[in-house]
Amino acid sequence: MSGTVWNEARSVAADEFCLAPLRGVTVRSFRNLFASRFLPTDRAVAPFIPTFAGEKVKPVLLQDVDPGLGQKIPVVPQVIGKDPEQMRTLLRSFKALGYTHADLNAGCPWPFVTKKGRGAGLMRDALAFERMLAVGCEEMPDGFSVKVRLGVDTPDLLAQRMELINAHPLCEVTIHARTARQMYEGTVMLDAFQAAAALCRHPVVYNGDIRTYADFLALKARFPQISRWMIGRGVAIDPFLIERIRSAGTSRRDPARLNGFLDDYVSLCEKELYGPASVLGRMKELWGYLHLSLRQGERIWKTVRVCRTLDEYRRVVESVFADFPGFVDDELLGAIKG
Repeated sequence: MSGTVWNEARSVAADEFCLAPLRGVTVRSFRNLFASRFLPTDRAVAPFIPTFAGEKVKPVLLQDVDPGLGQKIPVVPQVIGKDPEQMRTLLRSFKALGYTHADLNAGCPWPFVTKKGRGAGLMRDALAFERMLAVGCEEMPDGFSVKVRLGVDTPDLLAQRMELINAHPLCEVTIHARTARQMYEGTVMLDAFQAAAALCRHPVVYNGDIRTYADFLALKARFPQISRWMIGRGVAIDPFLIERIRSAGTSRRDPARLNGFLDDYVSLCEKELYGPASVLGRMKELWGYLHLSLRQGERIWKTVRVCRTLDEYRRVVESVFADFPGFVDDELLGAIKG
């Protein structure tokens, strides 16, 4: 290993990687199997749990973060909503499970969420946002964090809210370097991220468009003060990504290992979900990302997408790995945005 690669690898060892919450993808069964088959992230933020009216939390809402069901990657439960007292109910349920850290989703960009003042839409209402942060820090002292976007329509809203964010004892702030209007399209706004991060008094986690080791290295060079990184779609596209980064780009992707993971995940989902349609839906959610890392990925995705039964799905995947087309190179992976 050259001196340059060694220095890079040693530098990466000091960085922390967090698995982002992808609804329908980074669920507990995926996280646990991923940790068994690939080099996992240091921790994960679970897909959000919505607030609700009422004082009793149904156990089914907490299954994804229930420590009793196994959590092979240290997990942080996440809440989405705009009512601070409803959030308090959820946070107390998290504490009853033993959690001392929880995250507020103020970054979800989907219009049906933001229009209700939730997710990224929460930042539009400074008072509601402040109340959510206050209750979160009250219930989870030294263990409450928030995930945000640069703004909703324009990338300046976060900077306007930073004084409010700094006024609360948050343990970290994750910033996805896009606006909600961008969704997951277009390029990340690194200048706006840099400006917001410079204003933040809390530890900052960078999120957005880390697809390859080269992507990470470029971001690390631009933001040497950042040592916490959140990756979601990058891992779903390329499950080998964390070990590629940790090895300074020297590790190789193994199709047999990926095939084994997919086989085991289908079996695991059959045990946990209700009926083959649910299992097939779960696998299609994953393949919607995974195909981007494969040569002939669009053709494969079109075939997977129209599968109507699990037997048909298994035959398609078996044919893919029987005549494996290969992985796309890092240059093409790095060109994937969103």
